[in-house]
Amino acid sequence: MACTGASKTPARPRTREIIDPTYPLLEANRSTIESIRRETFTYGSSDVHKLDVYYPSLSGSDDGLPPILIFFYGGGLVRGARSSPPSNLVHNNLGAFFASRGILVVIPDYRLVPGITFPQGSEDVRDAIEWTIKNVAEGDSNRVFLLGHSAGGLHLASYLLLPSLFLSSSALGCVRGVILMGVPCEISPSRPQFYSVAQTYYGNAKKVAANYPLSLLRRANESHILSLPPFWNLMAGSEPRAISVSMRTFTREFKSRGGTIEEFVLEGHDHLSPILALSSGSGEDWGLDVVRWIIR
Repeated sequence: MACTGASKTPARPRTREIIDPTYPLLEANRSTIESIRRETFTYGSSDVHKLDVYYPSLSGSDDGLPPILIFFYGGGLVRGARSSPPSNLVHNNLGAFFASRGILVVIPDYRLVPGITFPQGSEDVRDAIEWTIKNVAEGDSNRVFLLGHSAGGLHLASYLLLPSLFLSSSALGCVRGVILMGVPCEISPSRPQFYSVAQTYYGNAKKVAANYPLSLLRRANESHILSLPPFWNLMAGSEPRAISVSMRTFTREFKSRGGTIEEFVLEGHDHLSPILALSSGSGEDWGLDVVRWIIR
């Protein structure tokens, strides 16, 4: 199984229209997006610890319980929301896209810099996953999939690679697959604005280098890597070079350590457009491949 962009070039999504501040392609489908049942819950102790659950109208399996997809959005560690104002179409579009295809979707908010330090972002990831497994009875808690984009994927990867978080969590054995999309697996001064934020989060330049996902992967022992579920590494055809290089290095390192991982390039997309394309009718092929991977 492969993302469409890995084997042939799909029709180019109208990226400029997708990411226009008014989101015209999503706005045209607002009624469909908002037709999906959505409920908000609290999963932690602060006002930030909220999550939205999108309920499928169709079962994802013969036994009646749909698989669960938990999505962690990006935002450079300093911004982002599970439902972004003023349009409230992003990331509602993602929840609606997968829920309309038989998958229960959970989208948590998490704490942002400067209000947190490493590894608190990954602790929020852990807490959202554990809350979902324990409390969302409408989904199959034995078939949980995780999707992290950009900075959300950084927190997700760190959660999975830190033994103190993943190996001690109730998610061990429940998570069946992980998708990292456009994740800065290595953080370098070549992106000065993000590097400055990362130093605030990790503490200083030395701690950045010691704790970004590639460093955590290199420190992890073989038994930890073998305990992890299969990974998909997805990168846009027009991904920033620093991100695509770091993701390819992550793939090689993960595979060399015995981990199961596949890598796909989403041609015709940039860093933001894969997420914003869902429910737009343009550039959604990668999402359909994810559905097939989860439902199979």
